[in-house]
Amino acid sequence: MLRPARTLLRRPAIWPLVVASVWACGPADGATVPGHEPPVVLAAETAFSDDALGWIVDLAVVGDRIVGLDAMLDPSVHVFDPESLRRRGSYGRRGDGPGEFKDPEQIVPGAPNASGEVLILDGFHQRLTRLRLDAIEAGVVTDPQTLSMDGPNAGSLVRAPDGRWFAGGWITEGRVASYRPDRSYDRTIVGFPADAKAAGMTLAQAYESRVVAHPDGGRLAAATLLGGLLEIFDYEGVLIARAAVPDPFRPSFERGNSRGDKPVMSVGSETRYGFTDVAATRRYVYGLFSGGRVLEEGTPWATNEVQIYTWDGKLAKTLYLDRTVHAVTVDDSDTWLYASGAEPGPWVGRFRLPEPGPDDAT
Repeated sequence: MLRPARTLLRRPAIWPLVVASVWACGPADGATVPGHEPPVVLAAETAFSDDALGWIVDLAVVGDRIVGLDAMLDPSVHVFDPESLRRRGSYGRRGDGPGEFKDPEQIVPGAPNASGEVLILDGFHQRLTRLRLDAIEAGVVTDPQTLSMDGPNAGSLVRAPDGRWFAGGWITEGRVASYRPDRSYDRTIVGFPADAKAAGMTLAQAYESRVVAHPDGGRLAAATLLGGLLEIFDYEGVLIARAAVPDPFRPSFERGNSRGDKPVMSVGSETRYGFTDVAATRRYVYGLFSGGRVLEEGTPWATNEVQIYTWDGKLAKTLYLDRTVHAVTVDDSDTWLYASGAEPGPWVGRFRLPEPGPDDAT
């Protein structure tokens, strides 16, 4: 993903938080989205940080645990208690061998019959490493299984209830690809917009998308990293709904050339971050929305704005967290949102979500 390198300040701490002010850029006084409820500001109820955390790029709720993935420091995989967020165990180091990670990118929860497992996607090697969480907690991980992906570069991977896999990432023919249960490539089901024209890898990079699946099956949501675009599809790639994004925009990019003189995407002054992370429950799709320009100083992908949509594309709520975050996940009951960030030091926290509205179910 298009995230510039940065220096993280780390400080050991664990604290319950009751915060009256908003640290990051939040809604203006009295700001509302026309036709929708006013934005809601949430303060973290619990947050955890220590020197073992670097850059937590992904989070997942897995049974009675929270799993975090660190793309900067070893160990790579952390298991947290869902209430205190204290660490229960850690695993993983950088490397190319079995059980090691070159580019730890995503956590895929285990299948329903393997609820105590996770699969860690290594983007560089295009492989999954299967880990049992109880073994991580006990510090006895031995000979973890490695499973290869077969097909386009999967930068965002989700397993559907029927066993099929779907992925975003740099899919050469479009935005969402379908994989068989054995992880072999089937086909690309969501292409680029018909009026989007560019050569080489340019469109694949410009329309890189994060994909999530409805837990009961039948629907996928794809959100564009460099655009204000979130859409709902069926498993065949048929559009069900285009979400009512308050700031809809297409990716803005320029053409560049790689070392092999092949066309690739070049970031321009108008290139902006859209949805930098997405989470899904039975009721909602949660989109972490930035809007910051890629060439801005600092960490323009980091944001405190969470847009909540129904699976029919309706904007249900806009939340503003009390700090900027990099990744989010939500429990099955839509009670707790878990997030990670880097300031004032790398942290993982939880936020109590407002009660769902009576008309939000799909």
